[in-house]
Amino acid sequence: MKHKIVLATIALAFMFVSCDNANDLLDQYIKDGPIVYAAKISEMNTQSGYYRFRVNLYPAEDVNRSYCILSWNIREGLKDSVKIDYKTENFDTDKGCYFAVIDIPQTMGIQGNLSINAQNVDTFGNRSLVETESAYIYGANYVSSLINASVSFSPEADKVVFEKRVGGVGNLLSYELTDGSFTSEVFVTDDSYPLVNAKPGGTLRSKTRYLMVDTDIDTLEATEYLESIIP
Repeated sequence: MKHKIVLATIALAFMFVSCDNANDLLDQYIKDGPIVYAAKISEMNTQSGYYRFRVNLYPAEDVNRSYCILSWNIREGLKDSVKIDYKTENFDTDKGCYFAVIDIPQTMGIQGNLSINAQNVDTFGNRSLVETESAYIYGANYVSSLINASVSFSPEADKVVFEKRVGGVGNLLSYELTDGSFTSEVFVTDDSYPLVNAKPGGTLRSKTRYLMVDTDIDTLEATEYLESIIP
């Protein structure tokens, strides 16, 4: 019986210690009053670009909303950020959202997938929960991997035909005329283009332009021209 009483006493002591610890922990969070969060962003999406990206923000209804903080990692342990005010000049009426286009200096060396955090702040300084999306930063490494569409010629050499490439939206084109001069460069969106007064054995220059994803804000071009000999 004494053994049971001792065990019960010890158990009660632990309970009192646990309660005290829990109260101390709770006091740390409520000593300044309850935590108040600003209304979070209802929807956020990103658009990729060449050393830049765009963020579209659809904030929840909140009469006290003031601005949004976007932040991203430059490298481990170092972040960059920008403040987006919820003002008319930052509102896209076509998309029905607030937006920002962020340029990334090439010297930072940021290329590839980039994680972007967004957090609302209201007029009282309260912050919302964080929303996170990613964008792809196209850079020199990516562009260097782009390949020009190959070309072929009609039997009469009066037409050039372009290979279809994934993401390709057209080709820049100029070619040598019979007098040795070159035509002005044109952008061709069709799969073929007529050659008028082209020089047999002359040079045709072409460069493919890409839009890798329909929502991207920039097109990309291969770094060098492809030079082909006109039959």
